Amino acid sequence: MKWKNFMTEFYRFPEDIIKAPTSEGVYLLSETASENGVVYVGRADNLYQRLSQHPDPENPCLQRKDISYFAYEVTSNSENREQELTDEYEPECDRTN
Repeated sequence: MKWKNFMTEFYRFPEDIIKAPTSEGVYLLSETASENGVVYVGRADNLYQRLSQHPDPENPCLQRKDISYFAYEVTSNSENREQELTDEYEPECDRTN
């Protein structure tokens, strides 16, 4: 696994959102139950609340994807961790162009 200290368990989206904590952290949205399907990396002050807002209607890329899984990591350093994961995975739906 590439992820260091990342909770690598994937959960079904949206069925398992209830399992996400209300803590600060980062999350992945994926089309598959593996790191190979990651299409989006995000961060939130409240993981449960933010995951409940997906797929983001303002992101046409996410609207076209079959987001079926998510993973998360609780961290108080979510801005830096989000950047690390974005650099590592270069997720298609994080691109602004």
